Amino acid sequence: MKWFKQIISRFRERQIRKRNSYFGTSLYEPLVTNNLPQWTLFLFCTILLYLLFQNIHYLSDFLYWFVSILEITKVLKIPFLNSLKYYQYLALFVYFYLAFSLVWDLSQKLMEWDRKLFLVKEEIWVIERRLFGVKLHKFNRMQDSLELEWLHSGIRNWLGFNQLVWKRENQIIAKSPFFFPYRNNQRIINQLLQR
Repeated sequence: MKWFKQIISRFRERQIRKRNSYFGTSLYEPLVTNNLPQWTLFLFCTILLYLLFQNIHYLSDFLYWFVSILEITKVLKIPFLNSLKYYQYLALFVYFYLAFSLVWDLSQKLMEWDRKLFLVKEEIWVIERRLFGVKLHKFNRMQDSLELEWLHSGIRNWLGFNQLVWKRENQIIAKSPFFFPYRNNQRIINQLLQR
């Protein structure tokens, strides 16, 4: 078991050295984020897709009923439209199209929420993970033209939906991830708000 702890400690040391070389200093403060919104959204979409898949036969029945109401088979004289199996394939196609669209939108939203905020000396670094790499927003927090908005309230504090937004001339430069305003994050907020 001792060798396993040594491997873990070496791995952590390597990560710390890599992060220190990335920031250029060991004096940085990370904002501790709240991952609950991402997991909640992912779980909700997974349950929704599962329930839709379980009840896909209702869609095929609806398509069959819709075509029979319009009497398309009699007007166009297409005999294979009378088969219910055709509508099952069509319902499956519609389900996979909707599922792909939902998963695509979900991945875009999760990439938008996957940010990390670091205070490095007098700078703010907002790191966003993208599909093929990382996007870094780096700016000085002491600039006069920079506005800081802190979105918070009682219920947002309790759920961990606090967010910091930096603006310049009414354009959003960067957003922080969702976070709880307690412990280490409270100290970071006090530094940013200079109080």
